[in-house]
Amino acid sequence: MNDGGCIAVSPHSSNIIFCVGNVYNSAYFLAVSHTSDGSTFERDTLASGSRGWAVAFDPVDPNRIYVGGDSAYSYPCLLITTDCGATWAMSRSGLSGAVWTVAVDPTDPQRVYAGTNNGVFRSTDAGSTWITTGLTQQTRVLAVDPNHPDNVFAGTYTQGVFASTDAGATWTAINEGLTNPRILAMSLRPGLENTIFVGTEGGSVFRTSLPTALSGPSSSELRASDFTISPNPCRGTAVVSAPFATRSSPFALSVWDASGRLLATHAMSAAPFELRTSDLPAGTCFVRLTSGRKTITRRLVVQH
Repeated sequence: MNDGGCIAVSPHSSNIIFCVGNVYNSAYFLAVSHTSDGSTFERDTLASGSRGWAVAFDPVDPNRIYVGGDSAYSYPCLLITTDCGATWAMSRSGLSGAVWTVAVDPTDPQRVYAGTNNGVFRSTDAGSTWITTGLTQQTRVLAVDPNHPDNVFAGTYTQGVFASTDAGATWTAINEGLTNPRILAMSLRPGLENTIFVGTEGGSVFRTSLPTALSGPSSSELRASDFTISPNPCRGTAVVSAPFATRSSPFALSVWDASGRLLATHAMSAAPFELRTSDLPAGTCFVRLTSGRKTITRRLVVQH
């Protein structure tokens, strides 16, 4: 490719690497190069008139990858593959502006964020549809806290860094000591003292330790033991256990396929709950449980 845009290593295998960029041959073409063995690359030249700037992996489904860019230089381009790059589908309903960055919630693969020329957009159906979050500044980079996924950070091109503690519903600038507001790169180091590192236009690198409100336990935080499905794989019926879901705290259960299509919903008043899987397609699906502000997703393998 003539111009590089972004490179990402799969969280499922260090041998799977995707590179996104551009090829120019009388017109721009979006180019995706990938390897499955860590050494031999294959290249796919995709939509004419498009350029690529971002790539992100699904944290649960190893075959699902997102590529962001622009079409005709200013319109959004958001491509999704569910077969590790063999085929791609455009999915940009609700998006506007060139897509500079894509981030997937590490605990809920249905929740995806896109940073564009027109701000931050959020999807709750694995990229099928998008809504604006209210941050309208051009956003070049995004980061989601893996320990507290409602905490999202956005690096903008002219206004510095913004933080959200409610999954993008509201945003607050965190720019004390940041003398260059043009953010081109950002990385979050999670832990007892969360630290944000940013790279800015002109070569400067800044870091900041996040305030307690952005570092401490989240009221919506869930542990792995808070939501279990057994048996998994299952045939016929699976038992969903969730100690936090009680008659006084009703919950909703939804089932999604790997492409982000909603398969079933259940409004329940108590757990454990028997989920009938005979009506679901065989293969991998994702079960999301929501109770108030608490949401967690588990992968389920259905057998017939």
